[in-house]
Amino acid sequence: MKVIIYTRQSKHRDESVTHELQENACQSFAKSRGWEVVQVLNERGISGKTIAKRTEFQTALKMIKDKEAEGLLVWRWSRFARNTLDGLITLKSIEEEAKGQVHCALEQIDRSAMGKFSLTMMLGMAELESNVKGEQWNEALMLRLSKGLPPSGKVQFGYDKVAGQYIKNPEEAAILKEAYERYTSGEGVRSICEDFSARSLPAPGPRGWYSGGMFDLLDKVFYSGKISWVPKKGEEPIIVDGAHEAILSAGEWSAYRKSRKDRKMNVRPKNPRWMLSGLVVCGLCGSKMLSHSDSRGRRQLMCAKYNAEGKGACKGVFRRQSIVTTRVWFWLGAHLDEWASAMPSNEEARKAAEKALADSQAAVETAHADYSRYADWAYEHGILAAVSASKLAEKAETIKDAESAVESAQAHLASLVPVADVHERILEGSKLMGFSDERPKMWQRPDGEWEDAPEEVSEQATARLREALSLIIDTVVVLPSTAKSPRDPDRNHAEEVKIIPRKL
Repeated sequence: MKVIIYTRQSKHRDESVTHELQENACQSFAKSRGWEVVQVLNERGISGKTIAKRTEFQTALKMIKDKEAEGLLVWRWSRFARNTLDGLITLKSIEEEAKGQVHCALEQIDRSAMGKFSLTMMLGMAELESNVKGEQWNEALMLRLSKGLPPSGKVQFGYDKVAGQYIKNPEEAAILKEAYERYTSGEGVRSICEDFSARSLPAPGPRGWYSGGMFDLLDKVFYSGKISWVPKKGEEPIIVDGAHEAILSAGEWSAYRKSRKDRKMNVRPKNPRWMLSGLVVCGLCGSKMLSHSDSRGRRQLMCAKYNAEGKGACKGVFRRQSIVTTRVWFWLGAHLDEWASAMPSNEEARKAAEKALADSQAAVETAHADYSRYADWAYEHGILAAVSASKLAEKAETIKDAESAVESAQAHLASLVPVADVHERILEGSKLMGFSDERPKMWQRPDGEWEDAPEEVSEQATARLREALSLIIDTVVVLPSTAKSPRDPDRNHAEEVKIIPRKL
């Protein structure tokens, strides 16, 4: 008989039932029966509770169905299945539909009534063993969580593991802190990874610094001093306080999460190296203006709605990027002192942010109290379950909104940019973007043409500058041209770019 040897191991451990041990036992058994082994299939890192996800097992079933083999040989029945019902259904499918056979090297049974009963018992014992191990594992996980330790016990980048405890590693923690700050300020992970790689900074894995790995790292709630555990796939994670020292404050973590959410919703600028990305809008429809290079390599702006939907949605506004940039810089030069004097002081801004946070936290407490008060009242007065459930759902939504407001307030407080720092960033940006006290390098020549913008500066510097500008400027509106010709000598480019400052 031609048989397939199938081995399975859900978790690799040297002391566990290895694939080699299972295969050797099956090879000896097949040899003693005079069977020909046509294939050896090893299922690695897969539980036996479900059959659908076991690709090698599915391959074996197909080979038997296609008559490439006559039987399946396993070491024990627990390797075949750890779910009694699945195991019996699959066995019946192989023997009755595919006309194949299933044999077990160490737990041999015949096909008598008693043999079938024994097989059911063995599959049941395999399922029971799996469930018991699962319960023991869950108990061990819950014990670790109660001690403020992560379920896996793995080493975490940013920390050293000493006697089972996680102690902050100063060098790695500083790298993480820098990554969070740069991402939250608007820089992209690719730019951060390129910089970290160029500086040869220690990385969390052998692949070094790359975008996917960076997101996996930054998304860990562990760095905010918390532990996250998902009991079952698809369920909400359980978040508990960790026993380790946090690298980020609650506000810094909230600021990162807000930035991450905004970027997933495509709020992040399409051109991260342009200081005004995300601030410039079309004067006809209000859509964002996209930045792109024309055939001559010059940066141009166009309406995003026109680009995506055509003239039917918006007739479109087009402008040289350097014209808009220059207009904004002239505006800044004329209004920077005025803005600085009108801005609240650092202390005033901090106190306002702290008050907003305190108010939002009080709103959460009020929402929770209101929920509990209504639940008690509904129970005491025998309110219909359907009515009380609907009302409680509304109040639960109020709690969720209030908690979201707290997170936003925490993020705002953590990301406050001092007035002096804003001023410094703008002055720094004026040099980076090619401006001087005499005149900007991007200027309009007598023939009406504009010089090209200087080479783009680093994304990190641009992100710092854009964050400062966003505190001063709400939007930059690019209006349609009023001139008959783009080269009209009477054309006033300044009037075609309207800067709307933020309300101070």
